[in-house]
Amino acid sequence: MRDIDEINELLRPLARISPDEPGGRAGGARAQALFADILAQERDTTTAALLQRPRGHRLGRRALLGLAASAVLALGVVLGPSLLSGVATSYANSAVEIHEEADTYVARIKDPYADQRKFSEAFRSLGLNVELRVIPVSPSAVGEIVSLGGGNAPVNVTIGARKEPADCDLADSGCFMVVTVPAAVKGTPDVVHFELGRPAKPGEPYENNWQSATRPGEPLAGVKVSGRTVDDVLAEVGKHGLSAEFRRVVVHEGGYTVEPLAADQVGGDWIVFKVIPAREGVVCLEVTAERQTGLEYAD
Repeated sequence: MRDIDEINELLRPLARISPDEPGGRAGGARAQALFADILAQERDTTTAALLQRPRGHRLGRRALLGLAASAVLALGVVLGPSLLSGVATSYANSAVEIHEEADTYVARIKDPYADQRKFSEAFRSLGLNVELRVIPVSPSAVGEIVSLGGGNAPVNVTIGARKEPADCDLADSGCFMVVTVPAAVKGTPDVVHFELGRPAKPGEPYENNWQSATRPGEPLAGVKVSGRTVDDVLAEVGKHGLSAEFRRVVVHEGGYTVEPLAADQVGGDWIVFKVIPAREGVVCLEVTAERQTGLEYAD
């Protein structure tokens, strides 16, 4: 454990920084203090073990180094070109790991159900003014960027998303969601907000409740619903083994809003404007008491 060069080579550039230190250097005082503390703890805890083991059963140097590495990786860590010096180019915590590759930051989602703060913490730790939310969505939106910006996104910023490996099933342990963010956003004063869709837990409401339930991959894919009566659409809903909830569409100058509506307040001859996914096995019918000239019926 006295050979710093060997430790530096095997552990690679691991150093702990706080989320409020964007773009922190891997060789700062915090990094050196943490590293020294880990070495001291490993030296204390392993010396006794070595003295108690018979010859031929002592832990190897690489095994001890592995213990130190595990202690560091249990924390959020920033990686850079050197353990004790250099600017960090990657970050990893229990939810996500981010690497810079050819002017692009590639974020690999390891735990899509993690505390939302862990995702934004990872980007901020690399000096990226990015806020990522991973939200529960209906089947067709899983792995997609479902919203971006909020009016604060820099011009020409393109956020990408894919699955890794391509076309894998996110229910499988070896399948991950990957997000790509151009390095051009680094240093921008504006916050880039975006949302990535993840599979919903059983009974969890979908948050992409503005997208149609007739999209490909959705339970009513290809079914005509817009402009039909509630009775007609409910028949289609039943044929697909679904249940329904309702929202009233209120048309006003410049657009419309929706509000919750109890099923016993809806007439069978009311007009369906849109059907959206609500949660697994449930869709929501957005309806009006009569056909509205201010609405554009999609079907």
